[in-house]
Amino acid sequence: MEPVIAVVVGMGARATIYAQEALRHPDKLRIVGVADVNPVHVRMAQEMFHIPPERCFASADELAAVPRFADAAINGTMDPQHVETTIPLLRAGYDVLLEKPFATSQPEADRLLACAREEGRRVMVCHVLRYAPFYRRLKELILAGTLGRIINIRMTEQISYFHESVSYVRGKYASPELCGSGMLLSKCSHDLDLLAWLMAQSLPESVSSVGSLYQFRSDRAPEGAGTHCLLNCPIERTCSYSAKRLYLEHPQRWAANIWHDLGVENPTEAEKLRLLSKPDNPYSRCVYRCGLRIVDHQSVMIAFEDGATADFTMNGGAAKSSRRIHITGTKGEAAGRFEEERFTLSRIVPEAEGGVEQTTVETPAAEAGADSAAEQSSGREHGGGDHALVMDFVAMLRGEPTSVCSATLEDSRVGHRLAYLAEDSRERGGERMAY
Repeated sequence: MEPVIAVVVGMGARATIYAQEALRHPDKLRIVGVADVNPVHVRMAQEMFHIPPERCFASADELAAVPRFADAAINGTMDPQHVETTIPLLRAGYDVLLEKPFATSQPEADRLLACAREEGRRVMVCHVLRYAPFYRRLKELILAGTLGRIINIRMTEQISYFHESVSYVRGKYASPELCGSGMLLSKCSHDLDLLAWLMAQSLPESVSSVGSLYQFRSDRAPEGAGTHCLLNCPIERTCSYSAKRLYLEHPQRWAANIWHDLGVENPTEAEKLRLLSKPDNPYSRCVYRCGLRIVDHQSVMIAFEDGATADFTMNGGAAKSSRRIHITGTKGEAAGRFEEERFTLSRIVPEAEGGVEQTTVETPAAEAGADSAAEQSSGREHGGGDHALVMDFVAMLRGEPTSVCSATLEDSRVGHRLAYLAEDSRERGGERMAY
């Protein structure tokens, strides 16, 4: 079959990962156009995919205004722009692979759903963790009836102090004004989608939530802390959140986001130090004096129509990033940590020793369908799911069967509504909100 012809709108980090599947599988996907407000990103896409100048645009509206020249669009714009950039694409005749969260509020979600239905277009949401073998195997066990009917799902996400500082305290997700939502939606829409997807036996009935900004505030700053790490802080050398220690001396993978978001490509170490010494650089600020406008920890409790329950807790500033899950069913349990790529299956077997039969289920990322070591490496962040997600989108557009992991707008709206209601509940002091 002919490859799916696509354009990229918002050539950020996530969209780049998805679009690069065209370089590995030109028989399945071709990138022929780009739209981005940043001319550096446009130029990068132009060079990467040999896009002619007449198919390079500064916005989704500009792209949608010319006659349609592709089958689909990969939309990797920032969260608040998802709806306003997707609607003109749908009206122009494009099907869309849309980054999550697909909308930052219930009215926005309703508007996008109505447009997709009206235009008869297909939208797949990038809930890439569904494709990670860890969660896919859990879903398959549930569908097979191995655990019986699900009674309870308990999930936690620990966000490392490094990731917290880069993205949520000093970074572009630090306030609703910047990213369009609170932390629960911007960071944990993955998790609430997974919870709703795994508990698909029933719709939610009610949601309640509590949370607060506990750590990253001025009254919790260490004694003597300044306002900027490299300008006026006498305790910088001993602080765990020193910008110099985290982003220069001991960088982790999220450090690259700093320079990307500042519009600097491949800076030298001297240039990085200069940037972190500027008072107007958000990444130079003391984490305790950033005026953070979102919570750094939150818990959500959900009751389902069939009587099942679930809870999810997010903690920012943890020692190590981690996602844990424990599913309890009428016939057994499954529990594990996503990063370990395995979980323990415990089945009720009265004749077995101790009345239970336990099995370790291995779920290496290579199972996600990546064809090469490069693909497995590039998708490691999401358990190898990036490749499988894009291939599912290609299959959908080709009229081929899609996997159990695929998330249409209709599929995705349950997890999104959980996030919206949880924020409403938290703002009302934990009030129970009807679904």
